[in-house]
Amino acid sequence: MNHRFLFLVIALTISCISVQKINAQGRNLLNRNILVKIKDIQKCFSDSIKRYDYKKDEALYAQKYKLFYGEKLKNLKDLYQSIYDKEVIIGKIDPNLSFKATNGLQIESKVNVPQAEAEKKKSIDIAEVENYQQLAELKKQLTVNFPVYLMEDFPGGIYRCKLNFTIDVDGKFKKVRYSESSDTEFSIISGLFLYAIGGLEKPLIYKGKPIMQTFAQPIVLTFE
Repeated sequence: MNHRFLFLVIALTISCISVQKINAQGRNLLNRNILVKIKDIQKCFSDSIKRYDYKKDEALYAQKYKLFYGEKLKNLKDLYQSIYDKEVIIGKIDPNLSFKATNGLQIESKVNVPQAEAEKKKSIDIAEVENYQQLAELKKQLTVNFPVYLMEDFPGGIYRCKLNFTIDVDGKFKKVRYSESSDTEFSIISGLFLYAIGGLEKPLIYKGKPIMQTFAQPIVLTFE
């Protein structure tokens, strides 16, 4: 009886710690429920594989691990895709303007124009954009404040990916894509984390008008 009570206390403690981590992370998130869904998917995988003993049957364990891990990746991808598919772009990138960054996030050009016209494009320092300081804060949040508790079961090593995304005229992050991945699960979590952040506090403004722009941000984390 005492052992059962102790097990219940430990389980409740672990559950409370996980909730506290998500709540702390959620203070700066518009869509904190996304992180909850990621944790639920990961827990489903852990609970499934725990039913098998590696020492008793190594071959069966490997078979089930591959099966359950594949299901976990599929569920994470489905979560990401369900968000991506519902997005609606409001603004439009001005083909006559080209922004350059002095620091912070990388700015990408997604508008295809002839070379002659490209040379006529007005190059503007991102510092001339109102509220541009939010980009530095976003970069910090994506790296320093990454939800590492979602990586607790990952083996040690260096994990990296690159996020490409659009900041729409409403300040929301849209069309998030991950590439240059060292680990698929890490990349999906990174993309979902950006969706969880949701957007800037205020839209980017240039000459009194909100602008839409595409950005890229490499993410590199080291776990020991």
